[in-house]
Amino acid sequence: MVSQYASERTTRIARQYDLFQASLETTEKQRKYLNYGYTITGDESYEQRQEQLCMEVFRAAELTRDHVVVDVGFGSGEQDFLLVRTCEFARLIGYNIAETQVRYASARAAHEGLAGKLEFRAGEAEALPGLAPASVDRVMAIECAFYFDRPRFYERAAEVLKPGGRLVLADICFSDACTWLARPRVGTASGNRREWEKFFHTRSIRPIHQHTRPGAQMTVTQIFKTMPRATLTFAQRVEWLKMAIASQIVALGLRTRLLHYDLIVLER
Repeated sequence: MVSQYASERTTRIARQYDLFQASLETTEKQRKYLNYGYTITGDESYEQRQEQLCMEVFRAAELTRDHVVVDVGFGSGEQDFLLVRTCEFARLIGYNIAETQVRYASARAAHEGLAGKLEFRAGEAEALPGLAPASVDRVMAIECAFYFDRPRFYERAAEVLKPGGRLVLADICFSDACTWLARPRVGTASGNRREWEKFFHTRSIRPIHQHTRPGAQMTVTQIFKTMPRATLTFAQRVEWLKMAIASQIVALGLRTRLLHYDLIVLER
């Protein structure tokens, strides 16, 4: 369960994604990814781009059949069902603060006979409840770490990873030129690195803003194309409108390099 000590911000984000999940289940969206995608040719569909971003993270994780994987902020769980189809690994444990998404992913795993392979839990990324120290091989965070209390998350991820284990992030942050503008949880490139290097060795940082910016812009279009014909509550429409505004800001930030989008691999 999400901690009773969760911040007001965490509670608000959980409610936002509960509303997103409920609305996704009423739309025609076949695969319920929640990310900006990774554009290669420019001819891909929106969902293909979203899938490609997940695949970039999976490749960076270099999974093997005996690996225990943790996915924090898994959204609807779509990326983890993709992982089952495309990679070998022993078991995955997902954590999410939106209990509607946890229930949805758990029900889908049971329906598809994957309950022994995929386990979805309600819990904060900073806590990862139920995990013993040095018990997992990989931790993944796809486009979600900007919601976390980063110092606490890095410390807890390092604690649960085995020696040589990896934390792999598809992550958005402010450039160092925007220190005056940066919000604490989003952070700046150098500030975030200082925090994670208290616990990790930086294996690689690959800028992918050129590949992710088109999808951020496309997200705005997708939202405004879908909203008029979707059966949504007022609260759901408000959250999608806020997401459209945030996505437009991200697209502009990536274009002007005020924001970074990086694929980061850290080693314990």
